[in-house]
Amino acid sequence: MPKIKLENLKQIERDSRRKIVLDSALELFAIKDFRSVTVREIAKHAGVSIGTIYNYYPNLMELFLDVFLDSTEEITRMLDELGKEKPPSLEQLCKFYITYLNDNMTFYQMMSHFMLGGELSYDATRKLDKKMKELMNLMELALLASGRKSNTRVTAHALFSALNGIMISYARYPGKTDDDIRRHTLRLASVIAGVFKTTKV
Repeated sequence: MPKIKLENLKQIERDSRRKIVLDSALELFAIKDFRSVTVREIAKHAGVSIGTIYNYYPNLMELFLDVFLDSTEEITRMLDELGKEKPPSLEQLCKFYITYLNDNMTFYQMMSHFMLGGELSYDATRKLDKKMKELMNLMELALLASGRKSNTRVTAHALFSALNGIMISYARYPGKTDDDIRRHTLRLASVIAGVFKTTKV
């Protein structure tokens, strides 16, 4: 049996502690707006010291970004699984994405925050760009599978913007229940899929 080096054990422990911090932050974000959650609250929830969190993250915004990037990895994995046999249809992709946003409002809120100018370091911005490009790649594959042959990258950006626009308009619409909002946003996702499938750019 191969020996596990001490440095490897330390890295496993470090990664596990980081995962506990991220999971605790996400649990708190589900209860209250992520912008109002403090390092002290996350540390208490995770059962670690405030200093431990600052050993991983220089500021709260970098921690927020890591939570967001973990969710981006999750949605990318799920889309990969959806297209395991063949790329999903545009309608499948659009409905999947809107369903994910409805089920993970914290992810949507954090994405909106970062896209509207949340302050990030150069390295953090590069990490964000990398994950968003992976998501755009999957949207572009669905467009190619739908028969679109030109301008697929910019069209993937337009599709992504249109889907997020649905949530900006209706995710918290006054007087509507969560079920009402889910039904309506999914209906709009189908419309968006149809428009992008038939419109030539």
